[in-house]
Amino acid sequence: MGLIPMKTKIQNQFFLSYLFLAVIPLLALSYYSYYTIKTNAQKELVRTISFDMQQSQASLDALYLRFQRYMDILSNSSTFYNLALPALGDIKQGNIQHAKYIGTTGLDPQIKSLFATDDVISAAMVIIDGRVVYSYKSFVSVTNDFKSNPIIVTTEASPNMRWFSNQVTPFGSFDGTYSVITKNIYNIMGNNPSEILCQIILLVSQQKMNALLNNELRFADSIIRVLDTDDTIIAGNDHALPLSDHQIALMTQKLPLDQNSNNISYIDKFFVLHNISNVTNWRIVQLSSSRHVTEASSSIILFSTILAAALLILMFLFSFIISNEILLPIKRLANAMKKVGEMNIKMAVMPNSKNEISEIASGFNQMVDRIDHLFRHTIEIESQKRKSEIDMLKYQINPHFLYNTINSIRFSAMKHKDEITARMLVTLSRLLRNTLSHPSNVIALREEIQNTKDYISLQQLRYDHHLNVEYQIEEQTAHLLVPHMILQPIVENAIMHGLNQNLNTGAKANIILSSFLKNSTTLILSVHDNGIGIANQIIDNLLVQPSTLSSDSLRIGFVNIHKRIRLQYGEPYGIEIESATGFFTNVKIILPVLDTMEDAQAHFINEGGTNE
Repeated sequence: MGLIPMKTKIQNQFFLSYLFLAVIPLLALSYYSYYTIKTNAQKELVRTISFDMQQSQASLDALYLRFQRYMDILSNSSTFYNLALPALGDIKQGNIQHAKYIGTTGLDPQIKSLFATDDVISAAMVIIDGRVVYSYKSFVSVTNDFKSNPIIVTTEASPNMRWFSNQVTPFGSFDGTYSVITKNIYNIMGNNPSEILCQIILLVSQQKMNALLNNELRFADSIIRVLDTDDTIIAGNDHALPLSDHQIALMTQKLPLDQNSNNISYIDKFFVLHNISNVTNWRIVQLSSSRHVTEASSSIILFSTILAAALLILMFLFSFIISNEILLPIKRLANAMKKVGEMNIKMAVMPNSKNEISEIASGFNQMVDRIDHLFRHTIEIESQKRKSEIDMLKYQINPHFLYNTINSIRFSAMKHKDEITARMLVTLSRLLRNTLSHPSNVIALREEIQNTKDYISLQQLRYDHHLNVEYQIEEQTAHLLVPHMILQPIVENAIMHGLNQNLNTGAKANIILSSFLKNSTTLILSVHDNGIGIANQIIDNLLVQPSTLSSDSLRIGFVNIHKRIRLQYGEPYGIEIESATGFFTNVKIILPVLDTMEDAQAHFINEGGTNE
């Protein structure tokens, strides 16, 4: 038996399921692990460089305060003042040698005792009127005149301590690069307090300054720079990274102005942190490479990649095995089912294994045989049924024949002067015509009332007008559309069951037929009679499925109308029954307000009674 291959999506679905259930969660977990490790590494890096920067800043602030303390001690020392004042007089008189002698013999013991334990200071000088009168640790010739030196000139213009960094051989005799700290000492005890008595100058090797910062760093490739308010680099460490001081300055300009040691910026693959000293008002900037973070998380990326690749390979192998063992038989079975769906019931599937799929194939073959048998049996039954229906149609009464026959009987009654019978036949003819020939399943309420009046007229003639009917139809409801033949069965039940005893005994038999709008969307039709009523236990079961007994006409009428309304319009529409045994029965028919056929179509879609 030949089979046409049919493409199935099971393999694709299996692949996607595996992808969503295994690979994607693994990748998500890997990403989460990577992100967590990266975040923790970044936090640790921030904590480390923040701590290092704070330590560097504290060391620099302490050094600055120490230098300031040295200047304050010397400027407030009476001994220093008493020696510097005579030396100033000697300089003014041109006696430079004597001024130097005073400085060397008088100032040397005091300055040596002050700086003896400080290995950061490379040299110290006292300059009066541009001439060196004292030099600690190094000798500067008194013949040199530093009056026009830029450091001296700048210091003379400021009353505060000044700091000059990266000064190459600032006074000619000191080889190397230095940070120079200067301060003016004023003649506060003389006649001119604004006169500069002398200048104290301290020289610190720039290499020692940089080493001071470098000692506080735990990452060897970190970069630290200290900048003054003019963005001049005061100190910084040596580094192996290919960054110039100009590039560092440009990166610094990108930092937010309000950044502090609690936050960090990521610029050009560097984590950058900076802070401003409350002591010196200098900025300290530290840069650390992002590789410290990526190195910590790269292992998890490598592991996740290898694991994901291994899982994908296993998935393809598993998919291949499933395809041969499971999917191929399923494809054959699906193809056979498709052919059966196309009414080819001669299909059969040959089982090629001994498993559940083989059992399904055997069951499918049995089902196809059974369908073929039932199909042939159904064709035979339908053929017999069609023949029977044709035979039955031959004996159906033609409505026109019925109308003509009733008219013939009416003419005969009129000929014999039986006017009551003639009137009954006219009413019956009109009632049958409206009932059997109406083209739609809905009708205007006024027409439904007229049909009901025809039926009531027949009953009034039958009971010799002992039946009284009152119509309370609101004018605004007369044009509304209602289901065809909905009032007559209710009125018939009221006469045949509720009022039958009254009509046969001559008691009052009253029916009130009314209509009104409950609201803008609900129409109420009411049939009220003063008959024997209905017991409560009967009412409770009256609207369920009708009895199988053809004599149970009361239940059949109510159930059929109630079910018809529910099928057409759904809940909450239908029938409600109120009754008091021996007094009355009031049947309410609850319907939607339908002004036009379009409204009717919106509520009743097709003949099956589908509610939209």
